[in-house]
Amino acid sequence: MGARLERLAAGMSARDFTERAATVAAALAVGQSFAPSLLPRTKSQQAILTGVSASVVYSIARTSQSAIEAVAKRIKPGPDGESFNDRRKLAATANAVAVLAGVAVQRAMAQRRGEPVKRAVLRTAGWQLSATGALGLAITGLNAGVDAVSERSGRVPPGLVPAGFLAASAAAAAEITWYRRKQPGATPAGRSIAEGLGVMVVVSAVAVAERKGAHAVSSWVRSTAPGYAGLAEPIGHLATLGPVALLIWGGLELVYRRTEHGGAAVENAYSTPPTSRAASGGPASLINWETLGREGRRFVNMTLAGKEITAVTGQRAREPVRVFVGLDSAPTVDARVSAAMDELEALGAFDRSVLCLVSPTGTGYVNYVVAETLEYLTEGDCAIVALQYSLRPSFLSLDRVHLGREQNRVLLHAINGRLRATPEASRPRLVALGESLGALTLQDAFLHEGTAGLHRAGIDRALFVGTPAESEWAEQWRIDPERADPGNEVVEVASFGEWLALPADVRAAARYLLLSHHDDPITKYGPVLAVQAPAWMSSGPERSPAMPDGVPWRPFSTFMLTTVDVLNASQVVPGQFEARGHDYRADLARFTQLAFGLPGDEELLVKVENALRRRELLWAERRVVAEQFAQARESIQRQIKSWSASDAMA
Repeated sequence: MGARLERLAAGMSARDFTERAATVAAALAVGQSFAPSLLPRTKSQQAILTGVSASVVYSIARTSQSAIEAVAKRIKPGPDGESFNDRRKLAATANAVAVLAGVAVQRAMAQRRGEPVKRAVLRTAGWQLSATGALGLAITGLNAGVDAVSERSGRVPPGLVPAGFLAASAAAAAEITWYRRKQPGATPAGRSIAEGLGVMVVVSAVAVAERKGAHAVSSWVRSTAPGYAGLAEPIGHLATLGPVALLIWGGLELVYRRTEHGGAAVENAYSTPPTSRAASGGPASLINWETLGREGRRFVNMTLAGKEITAVTGQRAREPVRVFVGLDSAPTVDARVSAAMDELEALGAFDRSVLCLVSPTGTGYVNYVVAETLEYLTEGDCAIVALQYSLRPSFLSLDRVHLGREQNRVLLHAINGRLRATPEASRPRLVALGESLGALTLQDAFLHEGTAGLHRAGIDRALFVGTPAESEWAEQWRIDPERADPGNEVVEVASFGEWLALPADVRAAARYLLLSHHDDPITKYGPVLAVQAPAWMSSGPERSPAMPDGVPWRPFSTFMLTTVDVLNASQVVPGQFEARGHDYRADLARFTQLAFGLPGDEELLVKVENALRRRELLWAERRVVAEQFAQARESIQRQIKSWSASDAMA
């Protein structure tokens, strides 16, 4: 038994400090993965997050510690058979130097508001260097102490106790316990850790397979082409990672095609053109209904009829105008804008009192709560126009932002020219709506112009719902509001209560409203979150009320936590309006009235909100019934075909 323990101790002592540091870092990452975030997570999401976080942190820590040791060995090369104690001393010295160097980089690159991303990357690299160095230094010291005790006691061979891993596991358990106190109803830790370890095993197995494959290829390169020995390692990794990259690229292409096909598909509840003569695709329209795509067909089919408006407001109403130009409606930006202008003329949009330009989300979705509220409160005396720039969900449409921005610029220029040619007394007020990615594509049409760009385009009022963190226009306003908004016309709030709490003069001056929930990850999420601490996680007044006190920002970990939040941001129940995450329906009718300066008292607004809920539930029921009928019809047709085939065989 003693001999077996000694062999085990010798084997553990042979493990390099790189592997030890990475293992400890992975154990600590398990605790960090349970940190509360903007929105609750499911059990499965927590398990995947725990496993992926531990795997990523393990890889980063191993790479960082390897770099530290490699530099140390180049400066002070030692014999291949040097003792474990000598290696430990060298590792301790190298890690101490790494800590000092990392701290120096962080101080030199201290965070500044509006700083370049490169600065944040360098500062985070300094943090990673110092954190890895501190981890390595702690492991060497802790193991040295444990080994000294083991040698004096003689009960446990030196090196047998994984002191660093045990200490990190205890720290992770304490962190999880603390987090669970701050987040009642959190997912069970035991099950999530167990499933997370399974995910980590799978990820690690893939990494090991890649490493072994790369080693085999690099060995083959060295033996067959000695002249390329210096490039053997990169060639090996390229050979193994290349097919994986191609597979991922092919998968993304498949996802793009399927989502675009889905965006162009016909839903059974909207399978016929609208009957309104004021809607695109209808009897008076110049645009082919077949080219509108799924969201376009939804938008025009859900146009309120004049009698529906009258039933809620009690006033005689007109048929509101809804114009939608799909990606397939015309081949180019200029052609789509030209089609939109012709359609606006044909349907009488310029004869209305309000003209609303909408920049839709990635799929082409136009928020029906805003559209219907506008139609109710203007008694149908309005027109809405939207140009589609993508068929995919917003997170898959980032490569189409430039197209949406360009379309908005060209369309605004055309509309502004048309309005200037109209006598002011009969000219409709131009307002604008941008939601989610649509807010970004509309705002960035005025990049570096601030509110002056909105004035130039003739936009009297605007509502931006759930503005993504990537919006440079919004960021420029937040950094330097005096320059971007000298008239104090831009206001950002999270709720109607926050709006009412603003000073009266601030509310009176507001013309361009940003509605951004504190717990909406879309308004906070971006790649820079992996390397830069955001204001909404600071310890000052800018910290989001949705974040529990004491939960810090951590490089990489916070980015992964917020990624899961993005997946949970838009979970809605038809007919139940909530103010949560990226769901803004609860306050949206009131903010539509505020943002666009529309008439209506509290009694009317309550009637409108009730009507909005009823219509949403009704359309949801229609979609379900239509889908079930379609499935039943297909099932019957298949059965009839099978009978026909059986009769033919008989």
